[in-house]
Amino acid sequence: MSSPHRREAPPANKGLLALAGVLLAIPIIALMLVGTYAKEEPRLGDWPFFIWYQFLWVIICSAATYTAYRIVLKARPHVPMTQDGAEFLDSDASDPRGGAGAPGAPGVPGASDPDSTGPQGGTR
Repeated sequence: MSSPHRREAPPANKGLLALAGVLLAIPIIALMLVGTYAKEEPRLGDWPFFIWYQFLWVIICSAATYTAYRIVLKARPHVPMTQDGAEFLDSDASDPRGGAGAPGAPGVPGASDPDSTGPQGGTR
């Protein structure tokens, strides 16, 4: 089984990856500054400031993590791989199915080839 060649993958957008890192760092830094929220006033109903402020950061952190995840997905373009993840699929103009190893292609494990080994069964 050959290993994937990362040099064939498109380069990642480093600016977007940096933005994702900043989004992940903001909640960590904000909650490390305990002196900024270690007080009881202003209250939100019966809740002291340090309780509702930290709970608010749970929501903010969730939103920042999801946003960073979506940014990373955009920054790293998807490169299709074979079903077993052993190698990248390369576009091949001569293949009418749109690329070498396209779903249903002979010789790709898990494809519709009855002689392949994969999720549909079959042995070689």
